[in-house]
Amino acid sequence: MKTIQARVTRNVKEDPSIQECDLWNVETVLLERLPDEEVRLIADPREIGVEQIPGSTLDLTRTVLTIRTRGRSPLREGDTIHVGVQGVSSPHISPGVSY
Repeated sequence: MKTIQARVTRNVKEDPSIQECDLWNVETVLLERLPDEEVRLIADPREIGVEQIPGSTLDLTRTVLTIRTRGRSPLREGDTIHVGVQGVSSPHISPGVSY
């Protein structure tokens, strides 16, 4: 699996109006171009410090990845993380988000 870097731009609560909500969005900018084919993106849970959950999104330019998490990640604006990039046709698919 190829790994690319992403820079954290925001780490925000998904719905701040709901006190009990423990879903967060870690917004990142990918620092490398993604392949043109459909890929699966996987954030390293040890690096982000929380569980990545379904619902993460990639913008239309394929440069801004929002990682949806359960619990607040310790990441701060400007931190750099590594994101696994795996072709969806790979026989060893890991959990993550396909784009």
